Amino acid sequence: MAPGVTVAVIGAIFTFAVRTSPTGIVNWRVVGVILMIAGALLIWHSRRGTTRERIVTRIPAPVDPDAPQGPITENQPVREIIQERDFE
Repeated sequence: MAPGVTVAVIGAIFTFAVRTSPTGIVNWRVVGVILMIAGALLIWHSRRGTTRERIVTRIPAPVDPDAPQGPITENQPVREIIQERDFE
């Protein structure tokens, strides 16, 4: 997030503090607005974080290994989808 804030601050300086302009080559206000937009996009992108998804399949252990296996007592695999989000 720090690079986005830095770029936005530099853009604000160009937009609001710089009063000189070379002869038609560079308009500092336009450059400043572009840098502020780029900084805002960098901040937004860093706030989204990183999302990872993993699928875990577990087969539960039987309660009684000597018991007859029927349709209700069979060991059915359990699938879990775990989503992890990191915010920096």
